[in-house]
Amino acid sequence: MQFTREIRHLLIAMLGAFGVVALAAVYWAVVGADTILLRPDNPRLVEAESRLIRGDITDRNGTPLVTSIVNENGSVTRRYLYPETHGALGYASLRYGVSGAEEAYNRLLRGDDLPQNLLTYFENGILHRPRRGSDVRLTLDLPVQQEAARAMEGQTGALIALALPEGEVLALVSRPTYDPNTLDMDWETLVQSPGNPFFNRALQGSYQPGGALETPLVAAGLLTGYALDTPVENATRPVQVGDVTLNCAALLPSRPLTLREAYAFACPAPFAELVGSLGFSAVRAALETFRLDQPVNLTGFAPDRPPSAALRPDSIRAAALGQGELTVTPLQMAVLTAAIINDGNAPQPYTLLAVHPPEADDWTTVPAALTIQPMTTANTARQLQDMMRLAVAQGAAQNAARPNQDIGGHASIAYSGDESLAWFIGFTTLGGRKGVAIAVVLEKSSDPGLAADIGGRVLAAAHARMQSN
Repeated sequence: MQFTREIRHLLIAMLGAFGVVALAAVYWAVVGADTILLRPDNPRLVEAESRLIRGDITDRNGTPLVTSIVNENGSVTRRYLYPETHGALGYASLRYGVSGAEEAYNRLLRGDDLPQNLLTYFENGILHRPRRGSDVRLTLDLPVQQEAARAMEGQTGALIALALPEGEVLALVSRPTYDPNTLDMDWETLVQSPGNPFFNRALQGSYQPGGALETPLVAAGLLTGYALDTPVENATRPVQVGDVTLNCAALLPSRPLTLREAYAFACPAPFAELVGSLGFSAVRAALETFRLDQPVNLTGFAPDRPPSAALRPDSIRAAALGQGELTVTPLQMAVLTAAIINDGNAPQPYTLLAVHPPEADDWTTVPAALTIQPMTTANTARQLQDMMRLAVAQGAAQNAARPNQDIGGHASIAYSGDESLAWFIGFTTLGGRKGVAIAVVLEKSSDPGLAADIGGRVLAAAHARMQSN
C-alpha cells in the first residue's frame, strides 16, 4: 500500500509538471510571443533591424540626400550623401537611435505606418524578407543648404531660412556638426566634444536676443504713434543693463539720431527711451504678440525648448533690450522676420513635402498645415520692411546687400555672460507674395557685419533658386 501511494504521488507530480510545461508552451506560443520577439536582446529582432531598408530622403527637387545601401550579407548601411546636410538630417543608428529629420519622420522611413495584410505578413514574416520604408521629400533646397553651410564654415552658431508665404524650411544649419556616416565609430569623441555637435542650435539654442529685439519694439512704437523721426540727443551713448554695457552695432560718433536711424545702426539708447515711454503693458504685449515668450516648434521635430520666464515689470527693461531672462531661438527670429514680409502674418514652418511608399507609382503630397499667426498689421509690417531696407542700405547690415536684389535686414549684438553674439535677421522679396526670411546667430562673435554677410549670401542663393523654380 505504501509503495502504491508513493507511485500515485509521483504520477500526480509528473502530470502536474507536464501541465505546467503545456501551459507555458501555450502562453509563449500565443500570448507571450511578442514579449520574446520584442526584447532588445533578441537576436532575431536585432537582425531584422539591421536588414530594415529605410526610405530615402530627398530635397525639394528630388535630389537624394540620404539612401540605404544593402550589403552582401543582407545588412543595410545608411549613407548620407552631402556633408552640408548633416546637421539638418540627423542620424539613424542601430546602436544610438535616431535624431533630426531621421527622427521626425522615423515611422515613415521605417514603414511603420504602412498597412499590414496577409500578403505582407507572409512576405516579411514567413519568408523573412526585409521591410522597406517610404521615401520622404523635404522642403530643403540642396544648393541653398550648401551655400548656407559654406557661409557658416568655421563658425559656432546657427542659420535657418524660410520660404514664403507657406513657411517651407529651405536651409537649416547648426555649427559645429558631425558626420553621421562615421557616427558609431566617433560617438565617444563626439559626446565629449566641447562644441556639443549633437545640439541643434537652430531649433534648440536659447540665445540672448540683444539688439535683435529692436524690431518688435519698433512695431510697438508704430502702433502707438511714437515719433520715429524725432532726433534723440546722445543717441549713440552706451546703455548699462546690469553688468552689461550696450553699444551701437556700428561704431558711430556721438550725435543725435532718429529712432529710424538708431534702428539701422542698432543703437540701444533711443530704444531704452522708447521702452520707458511705452511702459510695461505695451512692451509686454509687443513681445508676446511676436510670440517671443513661447516656443516655436518645427512640425515633426522635437519641441525646441520650454516657454521663457514670465515678463515682470521690474525686469521688462532688461528683457526688452535683449539682456534679460527672455531668450530666443533662431527659428523664432526667422518666423518673426517671415511675418514682417508676409504682411504681418507668421506661417507655421515645416519640412515635409511628400511621401513615396515602396510599392507606389507616384509621390503623395503632404498638405502643409498653413497655420497663420497674426503678429502685426500689414501697414506696420511694410514700415518695418522699409526700415530694414534702410539698415542694409546705410546701416550696420550693409554687408547683406547684393546687386539688383531687394534685401532688408537688421544686424545687432547681444551679450551672454562674458561673450558676445552677433545677430542678423533679414529678407529678400521675389515678387507677388513670395520671399525668403532668414535668421543668423554667431556665438563668440562681436561682428554683426559678418552675420549680415552670411545672411546676404544665403538670401542671394535662395533668391536665385526660387526665381528659377
